[in-house]
Amino acid sequence: MIDADAIRSAFAALADEAPPPERIHASLAVRARRHRQRRLVLRLAGAGTVAAATGVAAAGVWRFTRPPESRFPVLHAGPGGGWLEVPLRFRPTWLPRGYGEGQRGVVVEGTQAPVVSRGWQTGDMSQGISLMVGWHSSLDPDRPNGPLTTIDVNGVPGELVQVGDQALGTFLTWQPPGQPQLLISVHTDDGADAQQHLAVRVARSVRPDPGVTSVGPRFGWLPLDLAAAPWRLAHGFAGTDWVQDVRVSGTGGRQLIISMGTSAEMRLANTFTSEPVRIRDWSGWQVPAMRQLFLTLPDGVEVSAQLVDGPGDEQVMPTLIRIIEEFEFGPWPDMSWIGGR
Repeated sequence: MIDADAIRSAFAALADEAPPPERIHASLAVRARRHRQRRLVLRLAGAGTVAAATGVAAAGVWRFTRPPESRFPVLHAGPGGGWLEVPLRFRPTWLPRGYGEGQRGVVVEGTQAPVVSRGWQTGDMSQGISLMVGWHSSLDPDRPNGPLTTIDVNGVPGELVQVGDQALGTFLTWQPPGQPQLLISVHTDDGADAQQHLAVRVARSVRPDPGVTSVGPRFGWLPLDLAAAPWRLAHGFAGTDWVQDVRVSGTGGRQLIISMGTSAEMRLANTFTSEPVRIRDWSGWQVPAMRQLFLTLPDGVEVSAQLVDGPGDEQVMPTLIRIIEEFEFGPWPDMSWIGGR
């Protein structure tokens, strides 16, 4: 039988062999930075969330002549449209076989959308390529950084960065004259050379896209710190369900996340501390311990909302309830672009 002293000795030996805390903290910081860089695309594109976050409806999406990849679902969400129309501006004209569009995202500031992102992936979502058009200072913490390689992109100098080891990501940034910054990212199982070749080929295929996407939801009321910040809208899918996420970050690490779709309420099953709540004419549930709300709207669309890591914990639920009371859901998105090339 193993006695208590032997157990303590074993744990002491493990502690002696463990790396110092400083090295652990440094390693975690590097991994967190790499995660943010990958999340840069996922959050905007609605991977949810990259990420996600993310995951935007298309009012007139530019498609290739080939039909959507058969492994992508056919989603019936809504008519699309909204209060803000956002030009897509660019798209790749070449992608590897088997890729289809699965994610769209927009950064909204006031009545403008300075950033739009689109993501293409394999049907099993194991490989991904994305294009981000534009930039915003709120994305700076997630900007990929590392040794730069200069790449010619159709006569324009671009900067290629590869980050990560076990989860390698390749990022290629360039800016044509008179146009916003363009960023291609590649996350595949390939090695560094293959990812670089893929990123360069996709980037050199990018051409103008006359299509547009729309922003349907918007906030009616927010606390001052959240109201002053840009927010992100992302569209995508999970299985056979469409998903729309809205995210905004304020001071002190506070973040608001509102998810809408045909399966947004499924996380309610993970808690036993829910309480009934009435918001407008809707019945739902609140989980004060998790700072969450869950609603099912009359048309069957499910809504989950969470306000996390903010000051004044005792006011979180009243604040969250007011946000949802005054939130404008807008028309549900047109998701017919899912799986398109």
